[in-house]
Amino acid sequence: MLSALPLVLTLAPQAATVEPLERIVVTGARPLTTIELVKDPKAPQQPLPAHDGGDYLKSIPGFSLIRKGGTSGDPVFRGAAGSRLTIASDDQLVLGGCSNRMDPPTAYINPQNYDQIRIIKGPQTVIYGPTAGTVLFERTNYQFDAEQSPGQVSLVAGSWGRREGNADITTGGDKGFWRLTGSLSDADHYEDGDGQKVHSAYHRWAVDTQIGWLPDTDTVVLLTLGTSGAEAAYADRGMDGSLFDRDSASVRWKESYLTPWLAELDTQVYYGYVDHVMDNYSLREFVPSPMMPNPSASNPDRYTRGGRMVATLDHDWFSQLKIGVDHQYQQHRDRSSMNQSVMPYEQQQRRATATVKQYGVFVEGSYVLTTNYQLLGGLRWDNWRATDEREFLGMPAMPQPNPTALQQRDDDLYSAFVRLEYQYDGQQWYVGIGRAERFPDFWELIGNQNHSPDLASSFHTAPELTHQLDMGYHHRAERLEWLVHGFYNRVDDFILIENGQHRMPDIVRSVATESWGTEAMVTYRLTPQWLVDATLAYTHGSNLTDGRPLAQQPPLELKFGGEYRHHDWTFAGLWRIVASQDRVAIGQGNIIGNDFKETAGFGTLAINAHWQIAPQWQISFGIDNLLDHTYAEHLSTAGAMVAGFEQTAQVHEPGRTFWFKLDYQL
Repeated sequence: MLSALPLVLTLAPQAATVEPLERIVVTGARPLTTIELVKDPKAPQQPLPAHDGGDYLKSIPGFSLIRKGGTSGDPVFRGAAGSRLTIASDDQLVLGGCSNRMDPPTAYINPQNYDQIRIIKGPQTVIYGPTAGTVLFERTNYQFDAEQSPGQVSLVAGSWGRREGNADITTGGDKGFWRLTGSLSDADHYEDGDGQKVHSAYHRWAVDTQIGWLPDTDTVVLLTLGTSGAEAAYADRGMDGSLFDRDSASVRWKESYLTPWLAELDTQVYYGYVDHVMDNYSLREFVPSPMMPNPSASNPDRYTRGGRMVATLDHDWFSQLKIGVDHQYQQHRDRSSMNQSVMPYEQQQRRATATVKQYGVFVEGSYVLTTNYQLLGGLRWDNWRATDEREFLGMPAMPQPNPTALQQRDDDLYSAFVRLEYQYDGQQWYVGIGRAERFPDFWELIGNQNHSPDLASSFHTAPELTHQLDMGYHHRAERLEWLVHGFYNRVDDFILIENGQHRMPDIVRSVATESWGTEAMVTYRLTPQWLVDATLAYTHGSNLTDGRPLAQQPPLELKFGGEYRHHDWTFAGLWRIVASQDRVAIGQGNIIGNDFKETAGFGTLAINAHWQIAPQWQISFGIDNLLDHTYAEHLSTAGAMVAGFEQTAQVHEPGRTFWFKLDYQL
């Protein structure tokens, strides 16, 4: 089934008195609590099943994707991009290595390898750090049940050579289990609605394994190991990603009911390493240019280690009080060659560019005021220490002294939130106020050799301070379900990126901004066979310092969905309407992209069908962009000149796309 309203079936809402309307195929995520949404990434979906985390999130109201080709798009939530959005995999923060943002955190995540995706809107939690929104890719099954299915295998095929296989298999016994997940995905260059090829081919693979030991009913010890690799062609830049290698490891120990008041102690340590190569010759025909007269390559890498400990306390005065500490250490290095045939980058020495350390302490809990009201809140303190390891700036052939070489900075930051929730007879509402103080990320401090307005380095850019008001209402009845979320935020020292002039690095400066917006969703079951739904998402941002619109904001988006069920078949359709966007700030943006033109609105139609062949077998198939329109998302990046491909102002989306998905439950 297709739907624009997010709902899934795997979990029930907390303290709900009316069951949500049953759905099979989804495009969004249903409310888990008043502020949280959850999605089952293994469920059939429309549009074409996603191959990475960003591709998956774009279907959820409030999310957009900054597109640059066929893969590795950067997710945006309510106009907040980059490190303003926290991405975690099994509670580990995920970070990319590319200084040009070829590999956002979601590029290393295959959604179908997880049990659920949980989204927390706004700065309404402090457990995962200061953020404008939190996305958690979670594995929640920590035991083996011989009476249940040991896993699932799926195959995807589609237009433009799309081929993908996924497997998630678990085996074990009462005292432990072994879970193995793997994926392999390929795609060729796709064509837009005019039949023009877009430089967008990719190849991806990943293997993750989790070993669990359960010495007793209250203890779980988990060892998780992962590795992956990829290459991707991009239509928006002069280089492609010829190598994306990732290795990760995590050890986690969860102990429950240690004392009557200590409900759980969750301890975790983790390690991650990303090795990345970008070049202008591996995945495209090399054509000399004034900027790159020779085959060139860059090989950055990032090493990360960290850990966290969270104690969950239970008492008559409060419920689920979490007290915790976390830490992260990361080092970024780089090496490059401006003439790969003469001086290969492999023969160069890696040089550190930045070292960042973070220590955090937090407390978050809830207090039941009455049968229907509860108060939630949290406090967080973070200490950030960063070192600019670069001795020189500029091109290797013309190095310039770095004015902040080997300088260090030490910042203490504070975040908090408080939220009042009400639940009664199928109704929920909430109102919350949050504060998030965010340390500038690597791309704002170091990446691309950015400048501050008055110094040839942006290393001392001020932290970003957000204050946000969140409100929402959710109503469930037998045949009707609807909800609406609204927010208003004010950001002091918003970190703005401006285009550098005359091929100079970009400028990083701090401005005051405000934004407001909403997500609204409604579902109505006309008959036992027919269901219709709709969603709306809108964000309005303003740069108060410059007196102009805030750059890189998504336009108004509407979705209308409907489905019809007949025995083991479900037929559905999705009509997506996106308004034009004339509120732009040319030359301004974020670490991923910038505004360079106003964009026209567009509409696309998609259809799909789902057939439950047998209890273990499911087939889904569909057509995206049914009318074969030529269009580009407002947040897509500018098209680049690639030999053999027509250059366009923006990266166009695929034309009419046929797809097929087969799921087998073991």
